[in-house]
Amino acid sequence: MKDYEGLDFFGEEESDDKERKRINDEELAKILKLEEDAQTNFDAENLEEIINFYFENNDFEKALSYVNVLLDIYPYSTDAWHKKALILDSLGKFDEALEYFDKAILLDPTDTEIYINKGITLDNSEKFEQAIECFQGAVEKEPENIDAIFNMGLTYEKMEKFVEAAQSFETVLRIDKEHKDAYYELGYCFDFLDLLKESVNAYDNHLKYSPLNYTAWYNRGIVLNRMAKYYKAIESYEMCIAIRNNFSSAWYNCGNAYASVGRLHKAIEYYETSLQLRQNDPYSLHNLGNAYEELGEYDRAIDYFSESIKLDPQNYESYYGRGNCYFNKKLFQEALEDFNSALILCKDHSEIWYLKADSEHVLDRPEDAIRSYEMVVKLDPLNSEAWHDLGCALLESRRLDEALDAFGKSIEINPDWAESYFELAKLYFLKEESKIGLIMLEEAFIKNPHERFDYNFETDWRLVLNFLAKRQPVYS
Repeated sequence: MKDYEGLDFFGEEESDDKERKRINDEELAKILKLEEDAQTNFDAENLEEIINFYFENNDFEKALSYVNVLLDIYPYSTDAWHKKALILDSLGKFDEALEYFDKAILLDPTDTEIYINKGITLDNSEKFEQAIECFQGAVEKEPENIDAIFNMGLTYEKMEKFVEAAQSFETVLRIDKEHKDAYYELGYCFDFLDLLKESVNAYDNHLKYSPLNYTAWYNRGIVLNRMAKYYKAIESYEMCIAIRNNFSSAWYNCGNAYASVGRLHKAIEYYETSLQLRQNDPYSLHNLGNAYEELGEYDRAIDYFSESIKLDPQNYESYYGRGNCYFNKKLFQEALEDFNSALILCKDHSEIWYLKADSEHVLDRPEDAIRSYEMVVKLDPLNSEAWHDLGCALLESRRLDEALDAFGKSIEINPDWAESYFELAKLYFLKEESKIGLIMLEEAFIKNPHERFDYNFETDWRLVLNFLAKRQPVYS
């Protein structure tokens, strides 16, 4: 996670705030006195102190005005050109900043700090390749310069070159094994590289040095969740929440972990808290719909899916989830409308096509159902149940040869499943090929011996046909 939602890693004590304010007031009084003196006495040290004060307090325009005064008096000051470049970078004037970094480098080409800060500005202006060259230039001058190597890793991250980024952070850790930020970034890189165990280890090492870094606990939870270690993920999210209880993403993802272990009521509690912290969040609303759907509370689920759709009408999963609820409530027309909406947004989702086909079948739209089942097997050609259901739809439409092929595909994929044999028995009896029909029936009874009954087809053919007509398929 790189988006810290504008929050600090650590809470500050009220006493610390008061002490900091007292110090700042004293510093400001001193600076104001220096500014007054600067009207008549252009002392370099005093000007530098004024510049640093305004720079550190984010008053960059004032800092810039004083650094310009300093440069008028001392035009060959490397530090002044360097400081002006840093101020311009802070103002977002990256091209101007680069110009003044270059002037500083001309005056002192051995200063690695200038190369590093120029690299950071190039990174800020998304000139990543040039930034890497700057950092490499600094490393050539000082092979163990941690700042250069670490910032090079950060730029590689932005370029999504996570192997190179990880190598940079590992180099930092070979130089300084207690570099907490390198462990944090290494965890982030390993996550993207699917080295999940290594990612957790890196976050663990970071947390030894920064146990109150809530984003590290959060990221660790994300990785553990990806490893399907849901209870450990919950522990990480709970630690994150204990440190920063208004972090909505932690509540949301902890809810996901609780849902993954079947604790749906707990998941609902966490989604609701996430929603209080980040109102009108379609993802929390959607997952509340999912949780209530799994609990069989379809009306509440429909309400949440509907709210999610209002906020994010491009999320096909919410239409799919609401359609599922309508389907389970036997509101097949409403279900079909939602499945159609979902498929407009995601045409290649076989499960949605499958439920659309089932809805069309129930609504007595045989040709539509056949076309939808055909889409299912096109997208998921190894789905034996879909081939079976396609065969059933074709059989009901008396397209017997096509049905025969579909049942054959189902058996080819899953020869131990009895249902397609039962349907083939029915098909062959319809074709008046009773000998093959009986062979198929016997094959079905071999697969499902609990359904076998004694019969003599010559005298009990009505019993056999009635059995085949009334039995319901059993899906895995």
